[in-house]
Amino acid sequence: MPRARKNIQSLERGFLILELLSMSESPLSLQTISNAIQLNKTTVHGLLATLHSLGYVSKHNHSYSLGFRCYELSKPIEQKNEAIRQHFVPLLKKMAQVTNNTAYLAVQSGAKEYLYIDAIEQDNPLTIRSPRGKREGLTTSAIGKVFLSFDDELRRTLRLENQISPTLETELNQVVLSGYALDLEEAEPNLNCLAIPLYLDGKVVAVAGVSGAASELTVTRLKHFANIFLKF
Repeated sequence: MPRARKNIQSLERGFLILELLSMSESPLSLQTISNAIQLNKTTVHGLLATLHSLGYVSKHNHSYSLGFRCYELSKPIEQKNEAIRQHFVPLLKKMAQVTNNTAYLAVQSGAKEYLYIDAIEQDNPLTIRSPRGKREGLTTSAIGKVFLSFDDELRRTLRLENQISPTLETELNQVVLSGYALDLEEAEPNLNCLAIPLYLDGKVVAVAGVSGAASELTVTRLKHFANIFLKF
């Protein structure tokens, strides 16, 4: 039986530091970083020194922040996401108008998460506010189910890590057949969601979704909306 791949620990720790620095509005001390990622100061200092020498971390006296190399790396990704957003924003607006609920646009972010890159809100007191810029797990929502359903390699990876239950596996197969995924109060109580894959050049590049109160977006209504959206 194939084994799950193991991450390279030092690389994983380096990115953990970068993610921590990206969430801070001001430079962080060695002690603060060490405490936050639960590693000893000697190990953290070595990782910071390497990242600093490569330009991914800037040093300010005894504190650290992201280096400009990080911004250079992010530009192509930002441009790609903006191109995707511009291409699908008309569809997103239609989905929000038809359902009178918030419509989302998400792209995959690694092997375990996706990232919301846009959202269109409606003036509905029962709708969910925009999660733009937020990350979610692939196995906990309708949007995540779509990414998993149409990416065999991704599904295989999570299967090896025992992240996909038999029930979820069956559901993912159904998503492939129907072309859409539902989340019926799985991610959050009283919240139902619908998601569909978005294609460019024959490949799924993003996922669009709508969510709202379970009392308003019932299963019957979600399936009705799915049939409409798949024809757009």
